[in-house]
Amino acid sequence: MKPAHPSDDGPVLDVHVPCVRCRYDLAGAHVFGKCPECGLEVLASVAHNADPEVAHLASPETPRAASTAVIALTVAPLLVMLAQGSGPAMRTIDALAGRGTSFPSQVERPSWAVCAAVLAGTAFLFARGFSEQRNPTLRASVGGARVTRLVLGLCTWAAVLAAAFGVSLSGVAHKQGFPMMVLAAQILPMAFTLLALAPVLGRVGALSRAYREARHGKQGAELLAWTLVGTIALYVTAEAVGSTYSEDLHTVATGLAAVLLFLSVLGLAYVTANGWVIAAGLRAPRIDPRRLK
Repeated sequence: MKPAHPSDDGPVLDVHVPCVRCRYDLAGAHVFGKCPECGLEVLASVAHNADPEVAHLASPETPRAASTAVIALTVAPLLVMLAQGSGPAMRTIDALAGRGTSFPSQVERPSWAVCAAVLAGTAFLFARGFSEQRNPTLRASVGGARVTRLVLGLCTWAAVLAAAFGVSLSGVAHKQGFPMMVLAAQILPMAFTLLALAPVLGRVGALSRAYREARHGKQGAELLAWTLVGTIALYVTAEAVGSTYSEDLHTVATGLAAVLLFLSVLGLAYVTANGWVIAAGLRAPRIDPRRLK
């Protein structure tokens, strides 16, 4: 293949590849584009002609369980971010307005318990949907090690939040810096989970024939891991920066953290949208060998 001009549609095919649906000659078409005759993804035909057996990998034994697991994997981080972001957001507003911080703390404590339950439930749905009993072919295609790493990341993240809620019931939670400690404690499990999510989305997306969504979802999850680490690190260190150096630096750090948080929420929403497309592909694969005959 020879490269074309920079484009989201990728390089141009310089070989003769028939479309697996309508048999149209795809020579000259963009790899990430669609067949001009029937609209099927070009990369689907490339993959099928390279190895016809690849078409069968897009058919999990229990499609509903697999698609539910993918949706849960992409929705859960977004819900956790929105739930936990409400407390710091209200605390910042209260600080600017000169009010107290009791109300944000009342929101943050239950959010830790809710987020822990969401992450634990997601780990259960994912382990169930990609289990040997329900979808052995899909699990083998994705890789058992990838599945195990992602379940471990979700469970560890949930355990940190559950422990934070438990400690919040004691007197330690009344300390002003406790919410910051909870945010800091989530950095490692959160980054580990998102980095483990990236290859799973990429592989499952490829198997479901949602090639573009898989590529963007994988890249989005990897970028989100570092963006969220930067957001939490800036927010946690903002107070120390303000007390040690100057209030102006505190304002700058808080402002940058708010911008990164906004971008992270948009990124999580985008990954969630990709997850919905991938899940739909698992329920109804875009290449069905029975329809090609």
